[in-house]
Amino acid sequence: MRFMKAIVIGALALAMSGPVLAEDDEDGPLAASWIATELGGKPVEGLTLNYTTDKVSGTGGCNRFSGPISIEDDAIQIGPLAATKMMCEGKSEIETQYFTALEAARSFVVEGDMLTLKADDGHVLVKFKK
Repeated sequence: MRFMKAIVIGALALAMSGPVLAEDDEDGPLAASWIATELGGKPVEGLTLNYTTDKVSGTGGCNRFSGPISIEDDAIQIGPLAATKMMCEGKSEIETQYFTALEAARSFVVEGDMLTLKADDGHVLVKFKK
């Protein structure tokens, strides 16, 4: 009986040690969870972007957001975004800038574990790290 219990516990431990979510190449180059490191050329914390197939979601540091995303080659279109409306003192300005930057993104570059979103004119809007 103890032998059987040890096998079951070992099998469960092995199953739980595997990857929680495997990336799927069919979902495209952005299919992952990203953490913003830079917004408008300034360092930031607490901003996230999760991408799966045709939807994005994440947090602007206070409020959660979600919306559609369209990618073709290196072109990108995000939004319109919907967000919760919680009041977080001192975070609303950065959050507004972040949501605006996401919706203004028209191209992207993925280099290793870094993602850069750019505007129509090519200037960098947001940088992320995986």
